[in-house]
Amino acid sequence: MRDDSRSGLTSRREFLKAIGAAGGIIALSASSWGCISLTGGDLQPPRPTGNITYTIVNSVNSRFAEYRPMEVISAPAVKPYSVLPDLSNVSNVDRMNPGVAEKKALTSDQFYMKASADDQIYDVYKHCKDAGIPAFVTTDALLHSYHILYDYILRVLEVDHFSPGLIELTKSMLTESLAQLNSGIEEIKVPALKNAAFFSVALSLLDPDASIPADVMQYVNKELALIEAHKGFGDSPIFQYKEDYSQYVPRGHYTRNDTLKKYFKAMMWFGRMSFVVNTDDMELNKEQTRMAILITLALKSRLFDMWKGIYEPTVFFVGETDDLSVFDYLALIKEIYGSEVSLSDLADDTKLEAFMEKAAKLKEPKIISTYIEDTESKENLKGFRFMGQRFIPDSYMFQELVYNKVGTPEDPRLFPKGLDVMAVLGSERAYEILDKVYNETRFYNYDKQLASLKEQFAAFKDDTWTQNLYWCWLYCLFALLNKKGDGYPTFMKNQAWTDKELNTSLGSWTELRHDTILYAKQSYTMKATAIMPSGTTPRGYVEPNAELYARLASLAAMTEEGLQSRGLLDDEFAGKLKSLKGLLVSLKDISEKELTGKTLVEDEYKLIENIGNTLESITTFSSAVNDKVSNDADKKMAVVADVHTDVNTDMVLEEGVGNPYHIFVIVEIDGDLVLTKGGAFSYYEFTHPMSDRLTDEKWQEMLQEGKAPATPEWTESFTL
Repeated sequence: MRDDSRSGLTSRREFLKAIGAAGGIIALSASSWGCISLTGGDLQPPRPTGNITYTIVNSVNSRFAEYRPMEVISAPAVKPYSVLPDLSNVSNVDRMNPGVAEKKALTSDQFYMKASADDQIYDVYKHCKDAGIPAFVTTDALLHSYHILYDYILRVLEVDHFSPGLIELTKSMLTESLAQLNSGIEEIKVPALKNAAFFSVALSLLDPDASIPADVMQYVNKELALIEAHKGFGDSPIFQYKEDYSQYVPRGHYTRNDTLKKYFKAMMWFGRMSFVVNTDDMELNKEQTRMAILITLALKSRLFDMWKGIYEPTVFFVGETDDLSVFDYLALIKEIYGSEVSLSDLADDTKLEAFMEKAAKLKEPKIISTYIEDTESKENLKGFRFMGQRFIPDSYMFQELVYNKVGTPEDPRLFPKGLDVMAVLGSERAYEILDKVYNETRFYNYDKQLASLKEQFAAFKDDTWTQNLYWCWLYCLFALLNKKGDGYPTFMKNQAWTDKELNTSLGSWTELRHDTILYAKQSYTMKATAIMPSGTTPRGYVEPNAELYARLASLAAMTEEGLQSRGLLDDEFAGKLKSLKGLLVSLKDISEKELTGKTLVEDEYKLIENIGNTLESITTFSSAVNDKVSNDADKKMAVVADVHTDVNTDMVLEEGVGNPYHIFVIVEIDGDLVLTKGGAFSYYEFTHPMSDRLTDEKWQEMLQEGKAPATPEWTESFTL
């Protein structure tokens, strides 16, 4: 095995070590959290006021691609402006025809948002151009555009590369398992047989017509029946512990065609089923440890390369496994059994127990992703997974902020909130809402756990935030979590705008969870015992968040470089990522001009006017792509993702994005106050039965029929 194949393991261990060492981390104040100094004699470039929580200023060479931050040098200097009570000093108001409530919001906060029936966010801007309405280009629209590219690139890779590779790998692993079964070694017969059943289940999910050995059908048919029923927890015939079979409902983008549905089920099986090493049942530990060792031994040469061909690119998208992996077991096999291992060596109980003792001391999973009671140790969950689901920071936050870490058996905190994530990342407003609106801080130990998480995340360095696309996407959202201070436009300096930016961050995070729903390891709560256009071209405005556009541009470039270097990016997606990056750089430059009082040139106003067509061009694809990975659900912006499971209530926490909001904002353009219009996220959070985990199609149907829950009450500060 090449040295670079273990680089991810090393970085993962360092990261988890940092997590575990949180108790020794010195607490940082909110204003200094994540401050990074330039090397040498360079001075820190001026940054927008408002205490941006964390900023990377130097290039970072990550495992997959270099992250190159863009310098943001604007120091906001917009002079305050006031709006008359009757809005008489604002142009374009009559053409928008706001009602009494709308006029009140415009007078007090200079903006408001309303629900719409538009399918896509770029539709809002195309309508603005057609109607001659000046556009307000939002951070929401650009974050959403990156989500579309990320999601579609992943879909195409799954259909063209990962799914065919997984089928070939699974067939080969089944063949190897049968060869081990037929080796004549008595002690490995049952483990090898169950491995053959394990891979036969996956193969059946990938190819229902595949030939399955008769000897394992007794296991396979029972597992497939449980997967097909997807009712919730049931006892696994192969593994003899409870598994949450409701997780096998294809959702996210995996409903788009049969290939993606099959791939989802098989990867969910490979990602969730653990070969335990540390339960109270010693015989079960021995059996499943032998199974895991046999799988690791079977992954040799070509098969190991096939495994890495799926695992490593998905690490770039989402992250490393949270459980013991092939890398962990390869190292232990060499330590206990030596460089040359024969199947007969596995008959030796003494060596097996030595292996298990060492394995039991390896890292425990940070995220609970199955049924466990509060009287059980998380150590019982430790085990090997063939293609384990990935550690993601927000699931870790959730795990630390629900029972049994937060609350008591009499009053457990059963569900986290998306606001928890933003509070950990530094949003004071998120914490205020959690405290004042939802009274979440009443739960025993909540504040202590939140403080601990903030310390842990404050300690992370550049290489953590740029280790993969998932972390880097979250890093982009930091730019939305700071209050906008002096020098920013008047409409940005109120609580309603702070709430709007919080809504934006949660909408974008929801899309991130949607896109990665298969790979991301989900947390579980422990069981407690028509306007006519004018004759002139309207001059629009860009939401002036230069930091966000800069970070997103760097993320787009990192995405392109990381995939291009591995031959995983075709020309169509490469061109669209380049276009998105170019657009983001232009919006950053425009934002800096707006914030420093410089006049935009005509080409920049044209860019704003045509933003709807530009976004549509970036986020729509050729028939070759659409026919392969898309269906009617993609005609709408609305998506949904379950992000946490509570085994006490058999409910899941769903995060949703609905139809785009229309946002109306009073801005200053060339010295005049103008009412502009744009598109923004609508965000939903609600609980739902785990036996009916929602698909995008069901969610869109709920929205269409008016059966969706209400948006969070705190969003009433900016919605009408």
